[in-house]
Amino acid sequence: MVSTVVLRRLERHENGNTPMKVLQERKIPTPCVSNHASNLMELDNGDLLCVWFGGSMEGSSDISIYMARYDRGRDVWLAPEKMSDDATRSEQNPALFRHPAGELWLLYTAQDKADQGTAVVRLRRSADNGLTWSKTVDLIARPGTFIRHAPVVNPSGLLLLPVWHSDMRNAFGDDSSLVQVSADGGRTWDIVPVPGSRGCVHMNILGNCQVAFFRRRQSDFIFRSVSEDSGLSWSVPAATTLPNNNSSIQARSLSDGRLAIVYNHISAAGRASESAVPPWIKDRQAFLAACGTIENGAIWGVPRHPLILATSTDLGLTWREDLVLEADATLRSSHDERGAFVGDYSYPSIIQSNDGLVHVSYSYLRDYIKHVTLAA
Repeated sequence: MVSTVVLRRLERHENGNTPMKVLQERKIPTPCVSNHASNLMELDNGDLLCVWFGGSMEGSSDISIYMARYDRGRDVWLAPEKMSDDATRSEQNPALFRHPAGELWLLYTAQDKADQGTAVVRLRRSADNGLTWSKTVDLIARPGTFIRHAPVVNPSGLLLLPVWHSDMRNAFGDDSSLVQVSADGGRTWDIVPVPGSRGCVHMNILGNCQVAFFRRRQSDFIFRSVSEDSGLSWSVPAATTLPNNNSSIQARSLSDGRLAIVYNHISAAGRASESAVPPWIKDRQAFLAACGTIENGAIWGVPRHPLILATSTDLGLTWREDLVLEADATLRSSHDERGAFVGDYSYPSIIQSNDGLVHVSYSYLRDYIKHVTLAA
């Protein structure tokens, strides 16, 4: 599959459409053994912020949110700051959002260890571009509410926060997506279900509020949904041509009108590694006993490589593979005692900064978060 991607990349170059080029790769510093689920944001002065969760292992009570700042003037990532520390919860999936009022929001989930059905969405605010932060509050307190991507603001000024509801039925295969809509800046929320979205999670609403993309629990394809009313209702998600391995994706609109998406170009194929149990679960038997009978559930254990950047000029109906970011299937972290994350390059975030450069961050073997700068 990787050779096909490279071939298409060469074809684009021969046709005069220059593919994206890697300018620089950086390792974001971390004090943690395991690091995952990063999200990027550019500040007005050109600095970048990156948030992720780190600790001993996903689903453990020592998992907290961390934030690092890229100092553009010094061209360096500064030491990270711990942003959450609830010893009773595993705090995961952070996202940064610039509120219309100007303040910066940090949203993340907090759950009872590995039980995603207990998750709530928490919030901290900053009025000085992340230098100081408010105390933590619960933004969405309904148990089982999960996020991965930041809210967007639709043309009418409404906040649209994509969420999904999770529990252990079918080992998360019954998860479905919703959009929390707020007309008062986030004080109160209405719920808009996404019809027919069973198994479609990590809803990534693009800034135009016309199209969204989903991770797929059944490890087949990335799914796509469209809206004709600025995100207040959505079509039933349908499969795109891009494969998915039940791992997160992220897409962005670029300044030249294209959409760019970063994802793992692989799907389930009956490999020995594929399982009904997530790779971070330690007691498999207890987990399966809690799930009950699994029918058409989630498929875990599909490799998380290669990591690909693709672009679209038709709102995601068709795609061209631009760049292979990672493809080594053999690398293994010294911290990965069970071999659960061999060749794992996953949970990407992608933004375009005001200078036109494209920035991608992702988990690198879960050892650290990698930051790649690209020329678009």
